[in-house]
Amino acid sequence: NTIFNVASLTKPITAIVTLKLVSLGKWNLDDPLYKYWIDPDIAKSPYLKQFTTRHILSHQTGFPNWRFNSKSGKLDFDFAPGTQYQYSGEGFEYLRKALEKKFRKPLNQLATELVFNPLKMSDTKYFWDKQTDSTRFAIGYDPKGQPYKTIKNNTANAADDLLTTITDYGTFMTSLLKQEGLTEAIYKNITSPQVIVKKDKHFGLGFVIYDLGNSRYAISHGGADKGCQTLMILLPQSGKGILIFTNVDDGHKVYEKLLTHYLGSDGSKII
Repeated sequence: NTIFNVASLTKPITAIVTLKLVSLGKWNLDDPLYKYWIDPDIAKSPYLKQFTTRHILSHQTGFPNWRFNSKSGKLDFDFAPGTQYQYSGEGFEYLRKALEKKFRKPLNQLATELVFNPLKMSDTKYFWDKQTDSTRFAIGYDPKGQPYKTIKNNTANAADDLLTTITDYGTFMTSLLKQEGLTEAIYKNITSPQVIVKKDKHFGLGFVIYDLGNSRYAISHGGADKGCQTLMILLPQSGKGILIFTNVDDGHKVYEKLLTHYLGSDGSKII
């Protein structure tokens, strides 16, 4: 029950919250997001009315990872939405603002209602609050074993900094395997390639898809921040999966041995 900051393993949670709303008929995958939220930085962009939730969940918005990565320091498009892949945390934050505007609820409340409470994920939140047990938190370390100062964010970021435990996140993964709260059509969208990343690797909706050959596949996501390296992989056809949380910059060094040990040749193909 150790509490970890899981970095970008936040994104699959946000994706499934959104896709459950789509499954309930309360949100549309292909509606342009400007209907709900317009960021002032792109208010005059010719691409404003072109990008959708589908583009965000498959990283095809054209946004940089973060707006401070752009030359201007403002949010902008590097290419036309839907024309290619580019990983973007900004896209998920845009989605958060759109969801919050439409439903008049903060993202953490939407997630609590749709995911956390139904699955009894009592240790999972998008931010620190008075109920967070700091004595159970896995402090992050650099490769020399020196601890980083723990930053206790008090607002939600749809792409980053989720607090959770192995038990809670594993429960979430099991629920995903069972397709709970998702229509057949939406689950097919999650596991179907939306855009190519590189050979044998695509993005579906919210997850990377690895082609394992013979019509077999894995869905996955990772996370990496200072003092944090995390990874989840599911093989829906066999029901196998693996979840790894580490609290050090080079935690990825354990991935290869664990994946090959537990997933065999499939693990080797993913690596």
